Amino acid sequence: MVALDAASCHPESLSSPIDPSARSQPLPKNGISPVNAQQLLLLFDILYSLSLVGWLGAILFFSFCVAPIIFKVLEPEPAAKFVRALFPRYYAWLAIFSVVALASFTGRPLAVPELRAWNNLIFQGLILLNILICLYCGNSLTPAINRARDAGESQKPRFNSLHKLSVKLNVVSLLIGLACLIQFEARMAPKTFGIIEMPVGDRVEQDRQFRQTLDEVLEQRAKRAKARGQVPQPEPDKAK
Repeated sequence: MVALDAASCHPESLSSPIDPSARSQPLPKNGISPVNAQQLLLLFDILYSLSLVGWLGAILFFSFCVAPIIFKVLEPEPAAKFVRALFPRYYAWLAIFSVVALASFTGRPLAVPELRAWNNLIFQGLILLNILICLYCGNSLTPAINRARDAGESQKPRFNSLHKLSVKLNVVSLLIGLACLIQFEARMAPKTFGIIEMPVGDRVEQDRQFRQTLDEVLEQRAKRAKARGQVPQPEPDKAK
């Protein structure tokens, strides 16, 4: 009878201290090296860094380089057309950068369980808030500003109010991005290697051993029931 190793199924066994020898596992028969948790963590870190750079870079470039010179270089009518064409794309790109940041930030603790913490929910919520801000500004606030501007002097107070709201939301987005960047730069290096995936061959062998063990257990129960003169009730095959 094959004994099952209960410790191998424990969640803590999925994360082990960093072992240099674990970084150079032999190649499988097909010659393709499997991706380990450290490589996934590096990928998520790169994506998260690039998304924050795009996020903050877009806000800073637009706020300090583009916006101050639009109405200085262009006439009011062409400048207004340029801004109307730019703003939806500007908020769309901010939303895309935020989505990539949220996905990569969420993937980090999935690859290395040691990085799981309650404060991750705070930054995930902040990034999600920024996505909602971008969607609101691009799809609701910007068209409302355009309508107020087209209405002329009668809607000038409303235009000024909506414009101030747009500026405040951009500042909020900038602060959220800076907070995420500071938190990311202050992160601690993981002390464990992360989740170690079982090779396919070992997984198949473990499943075979489990089914064999289950069949032996059911067979022994049937023999004991037969010895007592009882007919055992058939049980569904959980392995299937």
